[in-house]
Amino acid sequence: MLRPWGWARERRIRHGTGMGQDLQNHRPRRGRCAGCSGTHVLLGVELAARRADEAAVIAAAVEAKTAAGHGHRRIAARLGRPASTVRGWLRSFAASAGPILRAFTALAHRDGADPAGLWPAPARTPAGAALAAVTAYASVLADRFAVAALPWQSTGLAASGPFFFSTGRWQHELALTPAAGDGKGEGSSG
Repeated sequence: MLRPWGWARERRIRHGTGMGQDLQNHRPRRGRCAGCSGTHVLLGVELAARRADEAAVIAAAVEAKTAAGHGHRRIAARLGRPASTVRGWLRSFAASAGPILRAFTALAHRDGADPAGLWPAPARTPAGAALAAVTAYASVLADRFAVAALPWQSTGLAASGPFFFSTGRWQHELALTPAAGDGKGEGSSG
């Protein structure tokens, strides 16, 4: 159980894209765990941990890459962000695609009445498949709670935590997954 524990330091977060971009100050709450006495910064689902941009901007970059196949420079120019920043977002999401796909497919099957009906056409890339799985889970939650729609990035952040867009969030699962072609797939004893 978390108890109020003041506020974290103020952060400047970039909102919007292109000419509509602005900087907003955010000062998130901090909570203290009653069990371990550790403190935690509590972020809303519009913010990702260790990111200077709102989650909707990062999501727009991931969508442009997975759905339209645009490169990081083109996406960066459209969003008004540095190319290296966008490249980092895209690489992080692509590196975490396998664990994201498995986690959100399991959540959609667990929570959905008929999750098979939610799946879009097969994706061309692992990142596209991961995006489809998170989007499917967002649809499951929207149906379950009778809301019009939920943004997939907010669903991802709410279900997996503020490090959803960070490779580090998925490192534990990546370490447990055998590398492709190493001969140690399921059912192998070696």
